[in-house]
Amino acid sequence: MKNTKLNPKKIFNGKLKPCIICKKKKFKNWARLNSFQAKKCLNCGMISVNPTPEQYFLDLYYEGYLEENKKDRKLWEQRKTTYQIDKNWISKFIDHGKVLDIGCSGGQFLSYFEPKRWKRFGVEVDEAAANNAKKKFGINVKVGNITDLDFKDKFDLIIMRGVIEHFSNPVSVFKKCSSLLKKGGYLYITATPAGDSFAFDVYRDKWHLFTPPGHLHFFTVQLLTRIVNQYGLELIDYHHQYTETPYANTLKDYMKIKNDIILLSSHKKEKVKTSPPFPGSMITAVWRKK
Repeated sequence: MKNTKLNPKKIFNGKLKPCIICKKKKFKNWARLNSFQAKKCLNCGMISVNPTPEQYFLDLYYEGYLEENKKDRKLWEQRKTTYQIDKNWISKFIDHGKVLDIGCSGGQFLSYFEPKRWKRFGVEVDEAAANNAKKKFGINVKVGNITDLDFKDKFDLIIMRGVIEHFSNPVSVFKKCSSLLKKGGYLYITATPAGDSFAFDVYRDKWHLFTPPGHLHFFTVQLLTRIVNQYGLELIDYHHQYTETPYANTLKDYMKIKNDIILLSSHKKEKVKTSPPFPGSMITAVWRKK
């Protein structure tokens, strides 16, 4: 990701947008980081960065992000473990067919979907990452925004892993996904930050998943379901991964959040660093097209 330093007036259009879920325009401030303000809808509870950054800024922000991510070797290795966990979870519902990974990056997650069982497709905004997926894993990848692209195929499974929270207009993405799914096909969202997370409520701007302009929207399973129900998808199952991941250290994480709550309640926020991994922070869920 580029460390883009732009005038805030060039990042935002300055206009407060209605809630993406219920279209109401009454909010309370939830968390702030630099020029980015997250607001919580007083009607439905959806939390989004509002105003939302302009799309041209987001496109610039994500140029070359794959190479940046690779620099953290420990995190890169941990991710490989979580890829297998996420693959195993969705395999309980579907284990073969045509799969489309939206925001497929360099193809790392799709590489866990065996070519003998899956016909693999991807969408990626960064051309360098897309080329990596093509050359290293032989994945058929289109470069661009999913809402602007056309496909001849209909899919048995559409994946968004750590992706939907990045879109400036995520509702349009769900509509597109529904149009691309076969009847009985599955929409799989995983590794997306949960807006109703206990840790987010405690830490707000110091929550480790509050990283605008990277993360813009903070859904709940219920709010995601409310959106996709409009496009003919029904919730099948969901889960909040924690103990099975390589990030979890139960005793250490619980002790840190306990101590940080004491500091925050004593008005010593300056002594609190970023939050630890914690139960309920990440959403994994699957919906099926009727």
